[in-house]
Amino acid sequence: MRTWMILAMLSGLLTAGTVIPPQKTDLSLTIYGNDRAFVHERREAQIPAGRQKLIYQNVPRSLIAASVVPEFDGVPVTLYSQNYVYDLISLPSMLNKSIGRTVAFYTNGRNPIRLEGTLLAADPTVMVREKAGGKIYALEKPTQVLFPKIPPTMITRPSLVWNIEAADAGKLQIDLKYLSRGLSWKSDYVLNLHPRKKKLDLTGWITVKNDSGVRYPNARITCLAGTVHLARENEENFGVTRKMRAMYTPSVKEQSFAGYHIYKIPFRETIADKEQKQIRFLYRDNVAYERYGKAVIASFPREGETKLRFVNTLRFADTKKNDLGLPLPAGTIRMYGADSNGSTHFIGESRIGNIPVDENVTLKIGLLFDATGEKRILKYVARNGYRNVVSRYTLHNRGNKALTLKVEEHIPTYGGTIHLRSTCAAPVCTIRKLTAFLREFTVHLAPGKSYSFDSEFEIIR
Repeated sequence: MRTWMILAMLSGLLTAGTVIPPQKTDLSLTIYGNDRAFVHERREAQIPAGRQKLIYQNVPRSLIAASVVPEFDGVPVTLYSQNYVYDLISLPSMLNKSIGRTVAFYTNGRNPIRLEGTLLAADPTVMVREKAGGKIYALEKPTQVLFPKIPPTMITRPSLVWNIEAADAGKLQIDLKYLSRGLSWKSDYVLNLHPRKKKLDLTGWITVKNDSGVRYPNARITCLAGTVHLARENEENFGVTRKMRAMYTPSVKEQSFAGYHIYKIPFRETIADKEQKQIRFLYRDNVAYERYGKAVIASFPREGETKLRFVNTLRFADTKKNDLGLPLPAGTIRMYGADSNGSTHFIGESRIGNIPVDENVTLKIGLLFDATGEKRILKYVARNGYRNVVSRYTLHNRGNKALTLKVEEHIPTYGGTIHLRSTCAAPVCTIRKLTAFLREFTVHLAPGKSYSFDSEFEIIR
């Protein structure tokens, strides 16, 4: 107890100057997905005239010092230098910084005696050599040590210390911008299927994580989706600062910004240190979707049979016509569906990248249990500059519900003239040419039914 009382009394040595309290008049955060945040805050204080230290308390311990941009208004001041002080006072750090120095200490036992000596070690046992007789004491508790003063590099909380000179006494407004590590965000989605209506509900959540070491009260929060380039440590830091400053524009209202997409939370939030906060940013309840099984064929051996496995796939269009039309940041989508009795079950999850407007969202849920199939090579001719391959696909629906199955066939070629033929025929089977080397067969199978078709490609170089 004595040690901490002395620390409290001496802590005033660290704040010799004008202390700017941590109350913020305005605070904005732009949070990126790669452990970075751009912080813009304003404070004000009454300062005296003359040369002094201006101590701006309660900044993050993960602040990037080279990114700090202070601006002053009100009383005219001259800024001479800036220090970022983050060596915080603690008993272990005080002990480590006092090794080899003279300290006061109390001996062990019920009736301790106060002595002076040289601190020899702090971990795992505190050891002191008595100044008078040279006897070495191994102390039972580190709190038996008393410190004559606090090292000037240590402080009670991370702070920016500015050496300034004020022309007059008066009110000073500080506008501070900086980058910090320790803040990040991600998006998560919950998707509920309504198979009878062929519609789904989609809810999007922004999760903000704060490990920066400070609390951000009543902040305006903007989350930026996209990959922001960060310079390497040996690159000029000021270039990073300028680029990140340009990305923050409080007046931007639209979603698209500087090649990225921003998501502005329409209300202020307080983010405590060591906290994850979830904020709902999206809800749509009338999104049409399609569901099918998909098998991808990319190899054609000379002979034999290949079993087909169909991935349970769900797809919907991110368009205004489909009750969406919003840029969707990368994240994990967790999917739920109801059975015939109305009970809801978790059916799978999938991760999406950044999805711009008017693109399709494709989710892989798992493998279809009731869909099976095989591919068998009927003909394989290969010689110099020529290849002719005929495959037979047979698809089966072993379940009691209709299925839509797709076979994506990749033609193995790097040039030449390609001739494609198939026995796939409507209304059961349709063909869609995706590229010159890629086509997709779609087969609609009633419960318990099977369907076979031949696929042929001929390549002449």
